Amino acid sequence: MNNIFGIILSGGTGSRMNSSLPKQFLQVNEIPLIAHSAKVFKEWGFIKSLIIVANESYIEETERALYDILEQNDRIVTGGDSRHASTLCGIDSVVTDENDILIFHDAARPFVSEKELHELCDIALKWGSATLAEKVNETIVETLEDRVESILNRDKIHTIKTPQALHTSLLKLLDKVEMEEEPTDLCSWVSHIGVKPGIVPSNPFNIKITKESDLEIANAYYPLFERWKHSFQRV
Repeated sequence: MNNIFGIILSGGTGSRMNSSLPKQFLQVNEIPLIAHSAKVFKEWGFIKSLIIVANESYIEETERALYDILEQNDRIVTGGDSRHASTLCGIDSVVTDENDILIFHDAARPFVSEKELHELCDIALKWGSATLAEKVNETIVETLEDRVESILNRDKIHTIKTPQALHTSLLKLLDKVEMEEEPTDLCSWVSHIGVKPGIVPSNPFNIKITKESDLEIANAYYPLFERWKHSFQRV
């Protein structure tokens, strides 16, 4: 493995948050969500460059939120009209060879550890791609017309999180993929070339902030996550 690049997707507009600012600029412990997400990559110390893919209308706000985090090798680039389009913008903004790792992350997920970033890279080197995921603990059913149709085996079901990692040797294959619909994330994208991403267990605090109540939960989680992180952080 040569270089590791972090790509943080920060193109949201905050339409579900009843806020004048997109969710990535809302605060947990008086720090913007995007700053939490960027800080873990920088403190980890293995990133050659951190790319922030931002909504064109909020470039200046992004710069202000990250003014004391980003360094000379890092940059903010304009995203696309969809998550996948923004993912491509992030990829296009870095120069890689075939033995690098790209790590994609949602700006609205503030609770990720350096240990998880380490493990993602290890698993991506093994399988070509990797994702954080959390095993489902409750009964999961498939429904039809508001009735239970079937009960799924929860031992085989995970909820997918970010960050997600990609070995750059797969980029040439992904460039040739023709899709009727845009993939929702890296896992669905690499499935088009037959790659099955490896699973890295996610910490229990890794929620995505999508609505107002999530922000309240995140502020309550913050001290618990900090305690967990310092207990389990990889040295």
